[in-house]
Amino acid sequence: MPNYNPQELQQKYEEWCKLHRQQLEAQQQFLKAEALQNELKNYYLDPQWMADREADLPIEHSGDEYSIFSEDALWSMLSDHDELARKWMRLGLDSIDRK
Repeated sequence: MPNYNPQELQQKYEEWCKLHRQQLEAQQQFLKAEALQNELKNYYLDPQWMADREADLPIEHSGDEYSIFSEDALWSMLSDHDELARKWMRLGLDSIDRK
């Protein structure tokens, strides 16, 4: 029969609660990022993106990220999103399968 330490388990439960709240926040951030990505994807797939890019429209950006007119910025965004979504799906499925 296991010998549980209730105080240690209380601390673990409190840590779980904190992490769970962060996971819920991450889900909301994922949904917000999804909405932004969809708008950017629609622009990227529209002929206007290429026309704007070829017209060499001036665009201000922070310098922390690439311009949306750079060769691979939006393409990379799409592939990064898909990769992250697959990883989260696998994490969730693995978690359920271990039970």
